Amino acid sequence: MTKRKLVKQGAATMMISLPSKWIKANKLEKGDEVDVEEKTNSLIIGLDTKQISKKTEINLGSLTESSIRTILTNAYRLGYDKIKLNYQSSEALKHIKNIIDNNLVGFEIIKKTDKSCEIENITEPSKEQFDNILSKVFLNIDELFEIIFLRLKGKKQEFEQTEQKIQRFDNFCRRVIAKYELENSNLRWAFHSELIHAQRELYHLLRYLEKNKTKENKDISYLLEKSKEIFELLKKAYNEKNISLLEKIHDMEKELIYKEGYSFFKQSPVIIYHLLNSIRNFYLASSPLIGIFIVQEF
Repeated sequence: MTKRKLVKQGAATMMISLPSKWIKANKLEKGDEVDVEEKTNSLIIGLDTKQISKKTEINLGSLTESSIRTILTNAYRLGYDKIKLNYQSSEALKHIKNIIDNNLVGFEIIKKTDKSCEIENITEPSKEQFDNILSKVFLNIDELFEIIFLRLKGKKQEFEQTEQKIQRFDNFCRRVIAKYELENSNLRWAFHSELIHAQRELYHLLRYLEKNKTKENKDISYLLEKSKEIFELLKKAYNEKNISLLEKIHDMEKELIYKEGYSFFKQSPVIIYHLLNSIRNFYLASSPLIGIFIVQEF
């Protein structure tokens, strides 16, 4: 950190000089624009992030879909706009196409050969769409709950597309958090991680129900309703910036997990396991959210 003196310019304007090393490193010239962001008692000066295109090149050694998906999703989340992927077999390209369609908002393949392809950000929503996209995550988690309720009543419902939309929208949200370095980015990332861990328990529960006939019983219905109630509190707290609602989640989690939860394992242990884990992770998501609210002084 270096100190610089303010220089008065005109009646009300104060100016400072920018470090020449930083100007040269970023190839700035007279007339170029920089971003100036206010954060409480600080000013952050940086390049216009919309004009910066991050590029990377990745060698894929595996043809396993989950391996390729994890690598590509993380590059997307980290804010890369152009990604070149090298592979040994064109079989990898099939996985890449599916991953782009299902998981990466706004990306398309722009070039391909037998051994490589390049993907690029073409039609990505703006960062101003963050809250709208997150609301779609919440909406689709609500839909997962509804599908489980119907499944337990014997009504078969498709759920894979709902899951794909959740992952797709969440990836975009995390991309915005990382790429634009949103305020409290570590807390925001932690909130999204726990939220998605919770809904993944609901997804795996649905996969179990698809292969195993299970009759609805009062314990399962009770825990499912409580998990949904906690999720609704979490969602409402986020939208209203309300810490008191998050405090209710803490009370409910202690009651459901440590006082009542273990006794439910006598029947349908796999289902109970997933429901208790969903409750636990929705609860864990409340912690970073409290931190965000405190820092933002809501």
